[in-house]
Amino acid sequence: MGSVKLLPTLCLLLVTAVITACSSHAQSAVARISRDSIVSNEGIVLTSNDRLSTPGSFRPPVDITIVAKTDSTNLRLAYAADQVIFNWEINGDELRVDGGPADGKHKQGAGSIATNKFVNIRWVVTSKKQSIYVDKQLRFEHSGDYSQIDRPVSVFAAQSKVTVKGIAVRQLPASVQ
Repeated sequence: MGSVKLLPTLCLLLVTAVITACSSHAQSAVARISRDSIVSNEGIVLTSNDRLSTPGSFRPPVDITIVAKTDSTNLRLAYAADQVIFNWEINGDELRVDGGPADGKHKQGAGSIATNKFVNIRWVVTSKKQSIYVDKQLRFEHSGDYSQIDRPVSVFAAQSKVTVKGIAVRQLPASVQ
């Protein structure tokens, strides 16, 4: 029984260690971490294969807010898909959606974001639909069965430097469809 109570503490320590390791490339990280959020006023820098994930896993319906920037390409997110890619290195204008119920439903004209400028991404996932907004502009929407998702929210880089100021997950009432 004692090891079950220790699990949340161990998870938090692991996430803290990952954040520190990820940010040691360029700066020391100062972040506030809880089950459903990671916030850093200075930003947590991710390069290469670095990945920043919430300590908790979430089931829809959720409202996710991510504040991040890329220095060039590949701002990548994971939750309702294995990866959603903004500024994809092959075609920066295309929003890539790989994995999950919307697998392969890439959207031309929806993937470009400014470089070296923080953007506010809002990702709303219910049991029947996902919607992705960038700076309050709807970029992608798909209806499908999202009811079985139970995973953390992640931000990661590939061939770029991504800086994350925040990931916040708000559980919505079950009545939201």
